[in-house]
Amino acid sequence: MTKVKQAPARPGYTTLDWWRRPVGTIYLASLVLSVGKGAWFTCWALFFTQSAGLTTAEFGIGITAAGLVGMFAGGPFGYLADRVGAREVLFGLQLVEGIAMLCYLFVRDFWPIALVTCVMVACERAAPGIRIAVISGLTTGQERLESISTTRVMTQAGIVVGAGFGAIVLSIDTRAAYLALIVFCGIANLGCAALLRRVPHVSSLRDLEIKRGVLVLKDRPYLLITCLNGLLALCFGMLTAGVPLWIAAHTGAPPWVMGVLIGFNAVMIVLFQNRVSRAGATVRGAGRLGLWAGILLTASCLVFAASYHATGTFVLIVLIVAAAIHVAGELFFMGSGFGLSVGLTPQDAHGEYQGLFNTGQAAAIALAPGIMTVLLVEWGVTGWFALAVVFLVAGAGTKLVGDWALSRRSVES
Repeated sequence: MTKVKQAPARPGYTTLDWWRRPVGTIYLASLVLSVGKGAWFTCWALFFTQSAGLTTAEFGIGITAAGLVGMFAGGPFGYLADRVGAREVLFGLQLVEGIAMLCYLFVRDFWPIALVTCVMVACERAAPGIRIAVISGLTTGQERLESISTTRVMTQAGIVVGAGFGAIVLSIDTRAAYLALIVFCGIANLGCAALLRRVPHVSSLRDLEIKRGVLVLKDRPYLLITCLNGLLALCFGMLTAGVPLWIAAHTGAPPWVMGVLIGFNAVMIVLFQNRVSRAGATVRGAGRLGLWAGILLTASCLVFAASYHATGTFVLIVLIVAAAIHVAGELFFMGSGFGLSVGLTPQDAHGEYQGLFNTGQAAAIALAPGIMTVLLVEWGVTGWFALAVVFLVAGAGTKLVGDWALSRRSVES
């Protein structure tokens, strides 16, 4: 009897049902939002200095102040999300961020711009943790981790597309083009907020009629994991701020190579983040991913250091190899963070736990430019060695603290 070959199953994202799920709406909202962010991050420095009229010093002060505000936004908003609903808080953050973005159309002086930027960055840095809290409330088990990882893939893909729009704005380089960019990015934020209204409500403590204080500040293993994850999160600033400074100051590589490295990083994340994240489905597995993230990021630092004063084909090969090792480390780091942050969180406290966990990464993003300038421009090769030690210690610490958290829970249960 002849067997009839069945047609291979279509990938989930090619079907309408995949997108119609509650988490599918979150994917779409994240994609819309990240297209706007990709365009914005490509152009924001030139918008502030060339179109809004800020001096370089004012731009630096304003962005630093906004970054510091953003560092501490996750915790309070996470606490609020547990009590009134994570979906509602996430909707409010995206709505306010969109309105703040559109305010750039009307403000020109330093202080109004600084205020708007602080509001916008606070919403931007708080939102990822609340988004994970929403996903955690809508999913369970393996689907939860896969949904969180897929959201990051959607975000990365949107940023790549948005960067193309940003490049067009930069090529035009007029006030009208920058204002059109502001409208585009504001609409992306408001569109994201509108889509989030379609996401189901996640049960809150108010719905359950539960009153309690803050839990996460008493969870010592989780606090340590947050700090260690923040150290590993320096890998973001290492590529976006550190490597460009290093290339300009200490290598003979052409400027265009940075675009190749960033594009390669984005493509690898889109292709492999989901696969890597599956290994972090358990706390123990996520701890191992953290260890390997530290090892790989350490190795990438040593390879980047080998490009010191290099030129020609050799420097291009070294930088590409280093970037490949770096993105592998970043994939492992993100998979570890997803698994640990969700796996160690009590079911009714995803808001405050994810809000605090996101504080570590927000701090790394805010402080990375200054840290990378000192280490990689001022210290040179020695700075790469110092950064390598930080990554190695953070990776090993993640594995040890993850195991400690598990053993502590088994004793308490």
